[in-house]
Amino acid sequence: MRLANYTERDLQHLCVFETQTVLEAMQIMSKAGLRLVPVVVEEGRRFVGVVADGDLRRFLANGGQTSALIADVVNRKPSIIEAPMPLPEVRSLMMQRGLEYLPLIQDGYLVSMFVLWVAASPEKLSAVIMAGGLGSRLAPLTDNCPKPLLPIGGKPILTHIIEHLRDQGVNHFVLSLNYLGDMIVNHYGDGAELGVSITYVRETMRMGTGGALGLIDPSELSEPFLCLNGDILNDIDVDALKLQHMDNHWDATMIVRNYSYQVPYGVVNVGQQEDFVGAEEKPTMNFRINAGFYMLSKSILTVIPREVFYDLPTLFSDLQTRGMKCGTKVHHGRWIDIGNVTELERARAIFEGSEE
Repeated sequence: MRLANYTERDLQHLCVFETQTVLEAMQIMSKAGLRLVPVVVEEGRRFVGVVADGDLRRFLANGGQTSALIADVVNRKPSIIEAPMPLPEVRSLMMQRGLEYLPLIQDGYLVSMFVLWVAASPEKLSAVIMAGGLGSRLAPLTDNCPKPLLPIGGKPILTHIIEHLRDQGVNHFVLSLNYLGDMIVNHYGDGAELGVSITYVRETMRMGTGGALGLIDPSELSEPFLCLNGDILNDIDVDALKLQHMDNHWDATMIVRNYSYQVPYGVVNVGQQEDFVGAEEKPTMNFRINAGFYMLSKSILTVIPREVFYDLPTLFSDLQTRGMKCGTKVHHGRWIDIGNVTELERARAIFEGSEE
């Protein structure tokens, strides 16, 4: 299922004013290709309710006229949300309640409309997972077990990652292996037990997060394809990521996270002559950090060097110097980088149900 979020100009084309007629509402609904549209007050988009095609059919079947005002038909108490939510949470809520449409209403005004499209034949999508790291910060747990196979909630880390992507339409995985790679091959084989296909490439040296892409036959990859680290658990909405990547015609999209750090001291600002300008006590610094998850078009493969260490952040810089387009997408949902024992234990607490 693909979750679409209509906002701003796109949302304007979906709205029916309460002063419009049933016929006009039917025309707007038909043009938008939807079975439900929001009804608003013309000035300022104050929310009135929604009208569905079933509402219109029942109204006409009971003798109503197409010239009647839509205000006579509108459902004034539909399901709504009143605060922004991460897309994966919206998708989950809509699926749990069986909703195809969900308006976001704030202070009485229509902000956006979520639409859950059911895809009859989802496009194939592939993912490259970097699963060759040493996991040295997790020693001794990784002395005889590669980090992607460490268990969380009764499953290896890598299984959680594969299943999350599989359930969003990813059906082919390429695993890049190095440290204890045979254990991963022996565990997953061709992927049939998980309902996917899995192939492997092996690094003969430390190649970074991007160098392994040069080992992959391009014919194995979809257009575009995912690339991600094999030690990060998340609930990223792949459909939303792909929609943004394709709509912006980006060659590469990086998932980023908001990260805040509070300086534990007072920060003093000084001028060029060391004169005092101002001071701020323990300020909070806000950053965007790389989340280790990417959507890439095949166009980037020509930039990847062969048989050298190469990181994906370097790829983004190299793409820019070549005039290619790069973008970012902020992920607000779950994200656990299992780089140390503390994060591993936190992930286990979450997936074993002892922490929300």
